[in-house]
Amino acid sequence: MMLSSVRLATMLATTGGVAAAAIAQPAAQTGGSPSDEQVCELRYTEITLNALSGPASRKVGEEELAWAQQQAERKARGEPCALPEDTAAAFREATALNAAFEAHTRLGLSPQTTGERLICAAVWNRWNYAVESAPGEEFRETLRPELSTTNAADREAFWRKRAGKASKRGDDRAEAEEKADDLYAAYVNGEERGAERLMEWLAICR
Repeated sequence: MMLSSVRLATMLATTGGVAAAAIAQPAAQTGGSPSDEQVCELRYTEITLNALSGPASRKVGEEELAWAQQQAERKARGEPCALPEDTAAAFREATALNAAFEAHTRLGLSPQTTGERLICAAVWNRWNYAVESAPGEEFRETLRPELSTTNAADREAFWRKRAGKASKRGDDRAEAEEKADDLYAAYVNGEERGAERLMEWLAICR
């Protein structure tokens, strides 16, 4: 399914300035997390912009385009954006992670010690596994590029190289691996602030 540039432009115009601006910064949060409509608007805008095939665009699937067109039609009728029922949870989680990652990158922190560099490598390794093992494509497609498996593998290799010889010392590496395991376990088990703590470390190790 291919949409013409005219239809894509129409879809973008329907989105409006607020949704377009939401790509650049996290959605306003209510009660600690974005509303379904905010998540939906972000998703709709992301798909529509990528469908325009710019130099940094990702490939957009036919189902995504069909869903975006449905949302454009809903907007034209004055109806709110609606997430697909079977993928709404994945959209919500990925959008919340994107927002947490963005918030922590603004702090401008970075690893200062060899031990922290080893933790960075290990944390990116765990995140890579978490994304790869997530069911369906919706979660992966909604994540910002910095949280992709491709970037995770690249960052892991980068920080292992920066750690130098310490990455091969058993005690130093074991301590870092244990820290990464704790962060990963807190995230997958849904512990309080588990996701935020993991995103904090990924932002530090960006």
